[in-house]
Amino acid sequence: MVPCKPTDTIRHTLSPLVRHPAFLGAVIGVLAAFSQALLISAGGPEAYGFCVACHTRDLVNGLSNILAGTNLALAPISKNAVLPVMSVVGVLIGAYLSARVNREHKSKEGSPRDYFAYFLGGFLVLELAMIFGGCPYRAALRTGYGDIFALLFIVTMALGVIAGTVLAQKRAEKEDA
Repeated sequence: MVPCKPTDTIRHTLSPLVRHPAFLGAVIGVLAAFSQALLISAGGPEAYGFCVACHTRDLVNGLSNILAGTNLALAPISKNAVLPVMSVVGVLIGAYLSARVNREHKSKEGSPRDYFAYFLGGFLVLELAMIFGGCPYRAALRTGYGDIFALLFIVTMALGVIAGTVLAQKRAEKEDA
């Protein structure tokens, strides 16, 4: 019998923990809080640490300002930066690489109508997020300050997630049948 090395014991013990979704959620939460603290201390607005809606707006507006010479609105931290906030690009690249590494990436053929529907849906989600106050982080902060519209935003967003999940589940059941 070969004696077990301490590193093998640690690796064997940590492997199931690292693969657990709650562990990943905790790591992402800590990293999001850390990035938010860094961005706020660097002059960013509150709740700007990681906001897909705000960062996408600043990315598009910043690139438009650079390439087309426009003067579209940017958050203060993006105005002072050399390049626009690239966190959304990082999320897309990270998600793609993660899906490829875990063999979960599947290309799906669709009609131009399908692609347009996805584009329009994403566009509407981002536009409505900007109209109603950005993202859940910002809405939670605003709710904490007593903003009733932020609370309404959180409730309707939760209902939308539930409705979307039910619809996606029914669609998946139809495809499997």
